[in-house]
Amino acid sequence: MNDGIGWIARDEIAWIGYCITLARGLEPEELVRRLATDSAPLPLGHYTGYDLNTYLDQREGERRQNDSIAVRYGASGDLAFAVADGYWPGEMNTGPLHGVSKDGAHVFRLYYESQNPKLPPPDFSYFHDGHYLCGFDMYMHTWSHEITGSRPDLVSAAVQAAGIPDENRRDVSHAKSLAVVEEQFSLTLPKEQVLHGALPAALIKGQVPA
Repeated sequence: MNDGIGWIARDEIAWIGYCITLARGLEPEELVRRLATDSAPLPLGHYTGYDLNTYLDQREGERRQNDSIAVRYGASGDLAFAVADGYWPGEMNTGPLHGVSKDGAHVFRLYYESQNPKLPPPDFSYFHDGHYLCGFDMYMHTWSHEITGSRPDLVSAAVQAAGIPDENRRDVSHAKSLAVVEEQFSLTLPKEQVLHGALPAALIKGQVPA
């Protein structure tokens, strides 16, 4: 069953928001390897989102640090996915995705810091073969109306047709934006696995003890 990605706007993946990376042309393990920063990813076993966050909190208390980032990962159809847990807000920006998308991979990032006091909107970005092709704020009304990247035409007509630039309700704009990128790029994320399932997990930052 294809769950699409619209459910992300309705169901809470984590209380701090979400950072989701989807990739076409990469196996899940290779996606995780490319996302790792300090060193090779450190496998942790299988975790639910709640249990992984509990583990990371305990680990950071022992390390006396607050910088570890882990992902739970898997595959859905022809897409690999990685859902971030831990201390990702402000850290997992779009820069590293140039490298993640090398060798012909198509990489999509869905990013939302729901507890950021500046109230930034959810964000979408798309990279292919080391290049940033397009991205936009998924709430444009009081933020940027610009679709950035070298190929804004990939989504501009659909964004306009959905009325996203003029939509003043954040939740509605969020849902409409996810619907647009789901349709344009055939994106999906398995809802029950992400919300409730025990998925393979790995540390991608903070692998080395402090």
